[in-house]
Amino acid sequence: MKFNLPKDHRPYIDKYFLRAKTILEKDGLNPIVKAQVFIRKGDCKVYGLNEAIAILNKYNPNPKNMTICSLQEGDSFIGGEVLMTIKAPIQDIIDLETMYLGVLSAETTLKNGGKDIDIFKINQNMLKITTLVGDRPVSYFGARHWRYDRDRDIASACCLGGSKNCSTDEGAKGFGQKEGIGTIPHALETIYHWTFGLNKAVEEAAAVFEIYIDEKKEAKMTLANLHIKEKIPVIALVDYANREILDSLAVAPIVDGIRIDTCGENYMQGVMPGNDEKFCIWEGGCRDGFDYVFNPGVSLYGVYLVRKLLNDSGFVNVKIILSSGFGNPDKVKVFIEAEKILGMKLFDGLGVGGVYESRMATMDIIE
Repeated sequence: MKFNLPKDHRPYIDKYFLRAKTILEKDGLNPIVKAQVFIRKGDCKVYGLNEAIAILNKYNPNPKNMTICSLQEGDSFIGGEVLMTIKAPIQDIIDLETMYLGVLSAETTLKNGGKDIDIFKINQNMLKITTLVGDRPVSYFGARHWRYDRDRDIASACCLGGSKNCSTDEGAKGFGQKEGIGTIPHALETIYHWTFGLNKAVEEAAAVFEIYIDEKKEAKMTLANLHIKEKIPVIALVDYANREILDSLAVAPIVDGIRIDTCGENYMQGVMPGNDEKFCIWEGGCRDGFDYVFNPGVSLYGVYLVRKLLNDSGFVNVKIILSSGFGNPDKVKVFIEAEKILGMKLFDGLGVGGVYESRMATMDIIE
């Protein structure tokens, strides 16, 4: 089956994957990896596999070095079941993830009774979020949750809803901007985990970003800085090893900020089931905010611990960006309410992906 794929995939790819590929090329790291693709919301049939495989084959510069095993188009699956396994050198596939995951997410959603995206609802949902956070920037990070050929439409709706930017160059056109934003993905940290060990993965990935991607620093070295943009902020992704506190403190001296994106299967470091009595800031108990205070994923209590320890350690200027679950205005509202009660700013910006319903596909590198 043939698909009408664009000549160049890069405009549709999250900027942090493109930068990760550049870093790996410059650092000479290209191990063969095994990656698994799955959808948490299952008990249905998978669609989009044929197009996802076509994307992998078209844009991989060395497709003969790649092996793909997958279910068949229309096969039934349960949530979390492996839908596709990819084995290839990391540099050949790290910049393809956004496109093939988006196709899987959209097609599986649509062909299992889900609705097509509603641009007006996306706009209104983003408007609720940006109104809640005020002048703090909200970035649209949801390109992987829907088809690449709708990315600009969705990004435009988010822009009109108050979002400041997005993660792809194609989406950036909807903002009237030249390129997307983004720094360090989990996939890059995985490679530095293998190279330097688990406890150094986040720190080393942040350090090489500063070396290889800091355009302002490169401009100063070449004395040709008049046409170079301002320094790209180094934002370390600190949930990779589920050491949100320790890795935040480790990278704080060398970064502009951190991003917390803890997945829904994990509790943030320092957050344990049953520790709710230690942090009931609402009068009369945790009430409406309880689901977002001690829950798995990015939780209020976990973020509070990170911010407090950064402040106590002298890193008050290190910004905190939160993502994972913040497409839900109710969750955002709980964090804003908590800031007022605590008299403390907990975050400096949001990365928002799920501003519409979809069966979101995910890729994890497992070996």
